[in-house]
Amino acid sequence: MVDRSSTVKVLEQCRISPPADSVPVATLPLNFFDLQWLIFHPLGRVILYNFPHSTSHFIQHTVPNLKTSLSLALKHFTPLAGNLIVPSGTDSNTDYVIRYLDGDSVSVTFAECTDDIDYGNHVRDANILSTFVPQLPSATNVDISGEKCSVAPVFAIQVTVFPGRAICIGIKSAHTVADGSSLFNFARAWASITKNVNLLDTKNNISDFVTSEGFEIPSYDRSSIQDPCDLVTMFLEVLGPGVTKQVEKLLPQKESVDDSSKHKVKATFTITEAQIKSLKSMISTERPTLAYLSSFTAVCAYIWTCLAKTRATVWGEEHNLDECQHFSFSMDCRARLDPPLPASYFGNCLAPCLGAQTGRVLVGDEGLAAAAEVLGNSVSVKLEKGPLHGLDKLPDALAGTMKGEWIIGIAGSPKLDYYNNIDFGWGKPLKFEFVEEPLSISRCKDSNADLEIGIVLPKNEMDVFSTIFARGLQNLHC
Repeated sequence: MVDRSSTVKVLEQCRISPPADSVPVATLPLNFFDLQWLIFHPLGRVILYNFPHSTSHFIQHTVPNLKTSLSLALKHFTPLAGNLIVPSGTDSNTDYVIRYLDGDSVSVTFAECTDDIDYGNHVRDANILSTFVPQLPSATNVDISGEKCSVAPVFAIQVTVFPGRAICIGIKSAHTVADGSSLFNFARAWASITKNVNLLDTKNNISDFVTSEGFEIPSYDRSSIQDPCDLVTMFLEVLGPGVTKQVEKLLPQKESVDDSSKHKVKATFTITEAQIKSLKSMISTERPTLAYLSSFTAVCAYIWTCLAKTRATVWGEEHNLDECQHFSFSMDCRARLDPPLPASYFGNCLAPCLGAQTGRVLVGDEGLAAAAEVLGNSVSVKLEKGPLHGLDKLPDALAGTMKGEWIIGIAGSPKLDYYNNIDFGWGKPLKFEFVEEPLSISRCKDSNADLEIGIVLPKNEMDVFSTIFARGLQNLHC
């Protein structure tokens, strides 16, 4: 594993708070959409830009602008500067909330890296980006209304300059506070304010260019969200009384790396618009009566079969082809709830979709169509019966009913276009990536219709996957 810690120098460690003049929301209660992510690991994202300036220019000009603009952005995205409050017991009188108190802040690190920039799509060490995202500060224990509670930061930022070459924005966030759509809206707001920070009036009024810049002031109204199955109680029962300790262990994210991850590599694969159309055509031919087929489910089905074939090839006789394998992704429910929520709703509003199929089917001649069918069915049932259909079964999954069975989830969304919408004034990003996620998807840098797929695998599996993935696409009639 390449160790870049010696080439990254911390220039400044600070904390940034929203302006004290107004706070849109001080306490954000967690609902069932949020609680399902309570013990999920924090997500790291990096956005790399061209930056042909020196470190001194970065310190004198860029850092002050980023601090000012971040504070202004946090004025509207206050929960990111707050803390997750987790009571010690599930029968507590203290609510699970994201709480902001006057003076709370986001931990921000400004750093310099003198190493080479390695941001291509080729196979690289899986930990190559870990140096450029911050660790979330450790949780603390405090007494709230006479009860012991865990208070955990939910958001942190690192900005790393590569002198004369590039600049990297690294973000680490707890999934409980916000989903990808909310964080994308924040990133767009922060970038837009940074680009225009010198044009703002003395009152720090950003409302005049909100619409023109494309980001939205977040909505925090949760009053219309219904919980017909009392999912909050179900989730808390599954998480159990030890959830406080789980959160304390989870959020600090120790820097030690386990042995297995040392042998893992990452790569980015591109699927073109023409290839996606061919995949959909092939699936439709074999399954003409499919209830639902989209570009997203077709691509996910293809990746799923490639991964299944990779496991079967690498593991050989040790791999049980009759074992059920699972593929999961999330559906944004904002527009599908009754009543619908605005696109600017801040928090989590995702319903899980899960497909299950045996390895034997996935590696067979009709594996692609079979995978697309179960993934499409998981979407169509929610479109027909509502996005919350089946959500009452999720606590059982969290309790471990699928323990021992292979499951992979895909992070990201093609709808969140970082390449064409997150401009800090440095132009279009060179690269957007998730840092630790084994599988992710995003809009392609060079085409609005192509997709980028991020993969993390052991080196021997990546070699096999790369061959299977490329060969399958070559055989398509584009």
